[in-house]
Amino acid sequence: MRAARIGFALAASLLATHASGACTPIRLGYVDQHRPPYFIGNGSTEAERPGATVDLIREMAAASGCTVLAVRLPPLRLRQALVSKQVDATLMNATPADAAEFALPLHADGKLDAARAVRMYTVVFVRAADQIALHTDPRDYFAVHRLGTNNGASLAAQLRAEGFRVDDGAHDGARNLEKLARHRIDGYAATMVAPTRMDASVEAKFGAQLVRLKTPLRVHHFWLAFSKPYYAANRAAVETMWTWMGAHGDQRFNWHVDQYANVPLAPPEKPR
Repeated sequence: MRAARIGFALAASLLATHASGACTPIRLGYVDQHRPPYFIGNGSTEAERPGATVDLIREMAAASGCTVLAVRLPPLRLRQALVSKQVDATLMNATPADAAEFALPLHADGKLDAARAVRMYTVVFVRAADQIALHTDPRDYFAVHRLGTNNGASLAAQLRAEGFRVDDGAHDGARNLEKLARHRIDGYAATMVAPTRMDASVEAKFGAQLVRLKTPLRVHHFWLAFSKPYYAANRAAVETMWTWMGAHGDQRFNWHVDQYANVPLAPPEKPR
């Protein structure tokens, strides 16, 4: 009888271990550049506090009993890393065509399911001295003016395809805002979880020199895309993650962003 009880306890323990580790650890690809509050620090090593996006995805994964392993890469390599299975997942500003190559949350008709993604806003900062009416539609104004974006962001290619003049030579928001202040670009397009998120930090550094247009350039979504082999092997866990994202993603993303409110836009200087 005692042996039977021990055997039952061991089996229960093994089942519990299997349940908690049923999801293969996710190799998450994300940018190796300092883009607070979403990604913190430069280089391949993950920061102690990696940023709001990574924290959100870790929370999302935990809802399925999954763990996340960081793989930091240059932004232009992330999509190819997912294609080549170097990573299992990455956050993506997806288009309908991406569903043929990657596993994404879809409706029954095969269209992308925005209800299982996070809503994002792309807003534009301009120079106050240019006296642009703040309710100007940025799509009208930047049809003939130069717009800055972060290097490697998918936004740049999409805006170019729509006919915008895009300068994506600067790596991050801090450098782009400096370029704007120095008249090297006419506006800076930044994507964030709420239109007002950068207002305080921009005002703290530039005072009244730079202002944000009230009308977003666009409102869109980011999806957590997986490689198709990973999805096939972990279908139930991935579907649970996507469902969690739809139910909690917007609220929790804003909460995680709040935790990085005091992180400066510019990365710390390396010691000489």
